[in-house]
Amino acid sequence: MTDDIESTTPFETVRWDLNPGRTVLVIIDAQNDFLHADGWYAQKGIDIAHMRRTIEPTRQLLTDVRAKNIPVVWTRHGSRGTEDGGPFMQLRPFLKEGGLRQDTWGYEILDELGAIEADWYVEKSRLSAFFNTNLEGVLRALNADTVLFAGILTNQCVAATSKDAMYRDFRPIVIEDCTGTTMPHLHDPAIEMMRVGWCEVRDLESTLGEIRQLAAAP
Repeated sequence: MTDDIESTTPFETVRWDLNPGRTVLVIIDAQNDFLHADGWYAQKGIDIAHMRRTIEPTRQLLTDVRAKNIPVVWTRHGSRGTEDGGPFMQLRPFLKEGGLRQDTWGYEILDELGAIEADWYVEKSRLSAFFNTNLEGVLRALNADTVLFAGILTNQCVAATSKDAMYRDFRPIVIEDCTGTTMPHLHDPAIEMMRVGWCEVRDLESTLGEIRQLAAAP
């Protein structure tokens, strides 16, 4: 009996198929302040290289997603100031005087990624893009059952949002190549935590291979 217990794996990884017409891509916080060399994070001396590694893979992902008419949702993180930023601001004193402020250049999506007006946009002020936003309503309206996740930060907003997606009975899939963080040593542990906890994690190549086999959504 003891041997059986010791050999039991407490978590199983999953593999979910992408369903035509029921898959949506959510790109989390791909904003100038995080990703651009002139953005607030870089200007404050934070190494943004691991976050910037997501740019080209995300561009590739978007090309294939758009070819199949898969809806794209962008989230943007920010606040008017420290008053409505919550404890998030207290944990990041370099944001006290600026950065991630609504209605600024730094708040906008990085131009290189090619966001378009027809995409969907969700404004958030906490780590999870579901908290006090219309993201769930948007996904329901788009008839989503499976949600692809890309963006930043792996160990914070990507982890929090994908977990909240599972709580709402969506099937979250995080694309590892398309995620990055300010603390690269936390990337792999966060990915493993998501993989065995609440979502599928896959690489870009396998994701593109499946997308290319899908029938284009109307």
